Amino acid sequence: MTIQISLIPRRRTYLFFTHTTFKIMLCVLALGMSFPSFATLHQTRRPSGSAAFLTLAPPSTNALDRVTPNDAARFLTQATFGPTMPDIAALQVKGYEAWLKEQFALPTESHVAYIDWLRKAEPKRPLYDEAFLESFWKQAIHGPDQLRQRIAFALSQIFVVSFATGLQGEYYAVASYADMLNKNAFGNFRQLLEDVTLHPAMGRYLDHLKNDKEDPVAGRNPNENFARELLQLFSIGLYKLHPDGTLVLDKKGRPIETYDQETVKGFARVFTGWSYGTFPKTEDYWRWPQIQNIYDPFWRVPMEVWPQHHSTSTKPLLNGVVLPAGQSAEKDLRQALDNVFQHPNVGPFIARQLIQRLVTSNPSRGYVYRVAQKFNNNGSGVRGDMKAVIRAILLDYEARSEKMIKQPTYGKLREPVLRMTHLLRAFNFACTCGKVPLYWMESPVYALGQNPYRAVSVFNFFSPDYRPPGDLSRAGLVAPEMQITNEISVTGISNFLRSVIFTGFQWDPKLPHLISDYANVATLAGSPDKLLDHLNLLLLSGQMPDQMKQTISAEIAKMPPERLPRVKEAVHSTMTSPEYVVQK
Repeated sequence: MTIQISLIPRRRTYLFFTHTTFKIMLCVLALGMSFPSFATLHQTRRPSGSAAFLTLAPPSTNALDRVTPNDAARFLTQATFGPTMPDIAALQVKGYEAWLKEQFALPTESHVAYIDWLRKAEPKRPLYDEAFLESFWKQAIHGPDQLRQRIAFALSQIFVVSFATGLQGEYYAVASYADMLNKNAFGNFRQLLEDVTLHPAMGRYLDHLKNDKEDPVAGRNPNENFARELLQLFSIGLYKLHPDGTLVLDKKGRPIETYDQETVKGFARVFTGWSYGTFPKTEDYWRWPQIQNIYDPFWRVPMEVWPQHHSTSTKPLLNGVVLPAGQSAEKDLRQALDNVFQHPNVGPFIARQLIQRLVTSNPSRGYVYRVAQKFNNNGSGVRGDMKAVIRAILLDYEARSEKMIKQPTYGKLREPVLRMTHLLRAFNFACTCGKVPLYWMESPVYALGQNPYRAVSVFNFFSPDYRPPGDLSRAGLVAPEMQITNEISVTGISNFLRSVIFTGFQWDPKLPHLISDYANVATLAGSPDKLLDHLNLLLLSGQMPDQMKQTISAEIAKMPPERLPRVKEAVHSTMTSPEYVVQK
């Protein structure tokens, strides 16, 4: 079955699918994952909650001393922006623990430094959001610190700031914020909370920058935006959780709220009196209007206090804690963030979301519990150790065991950004300009339908609790990435990837061209079976079904003997298959 679709202006592209594969893609679109039946789903449904914590079975063990090529490719799919053949070979030699230790020790590059360099290297170039996007894609594709990059991207989808709302044109703000996430990716979650809170990009985005104390006479109350999102999205969620991430239910079977409106008001008073660092603490600077791209140094440093604008009243927090009146802004902030950090919800709340971003959309109770326990105590009495959390996620039985691949509720949809980075890394895409000129990827028709740091709201591109209508929802399962997946995006992304695979990427004829290097793969094109064995490892971690391999092999065997078109057709057919789109 050949489908001809013309979506990219002045360029016609073709999608090739067998009739069977096309039907499977429609099933993926409808269900989110290629599950066998609703009956099976219903039997494996994750409990929604309980009044008491239910005992967990002892964890399964998994041998980690031997790393096969398929094991290495699957691990790197979860831990990086996409495996490459050299990385697969290197991981087999090093082993998981040595690889993690090496990655934890690698330094990171600065996005802010890249923009500084760009301003000097191209002084006549008018800069906008794409200045940061160049740096993001460069680090994601070419950065040696792949684990840090992948974790920072996951954190950026929890602690959201966005060019799309409130930070338009503020490329230094977002670059500095991304540097902060890079710095904290392997640090402690308590420090991450503080650095997010005091970053001026977050202050601007969620309105606690220049948040003024209450004034009963004028009828002014502190802005509650950041206070609410800190609790709901960044730390504990709306309802109390058991250590395994399931809901704590009351005697009537209802979830129990973690905070109320008075708590939000208390935290809102905590976050008063903070504004740009580097400014003199005068009323003129407090009232200084928002400015763009004129004075960038304040984006590089944390916010600072204007004491006269900080609320001095009492502040009710979580679990009955009340901060006394008259404390300094710094002391209020420290105690309030400690209050959040120590809440028992934080471990399972953050553990589940990081597992979703790296491994599987519907982790078991046991998986969440084991990771949350490492959050609570890294083995040395330290709470919030991100290295311990990351290690627990990636080395857990449910991440490493091949047996999990066959579980019907296991896996996740690869979000579009990760599909793009995998393609560019796997086939050595590069530009003679030395940059990665990828910019506006939001369009689901002409591009990816997703663009880093351009989510439409603080709720990210998709919710971790999104349940597409149908069998998944009835089974109590989630598929977050399905929230940006529809008929338009399935065909649009496929067309876009085909264009990139066959001709490279060029945003504008006047701009540099990003092109691939298929030299090593092209040597295999004379043998479709060898070519597909290579792509099976590199793209699917050895999970390509025999029927899929036979179908693609038969089709490229019909093509003229030119090697590059055969390679590109095989790459496109593989990367647009449901077997690839659903990461197992």
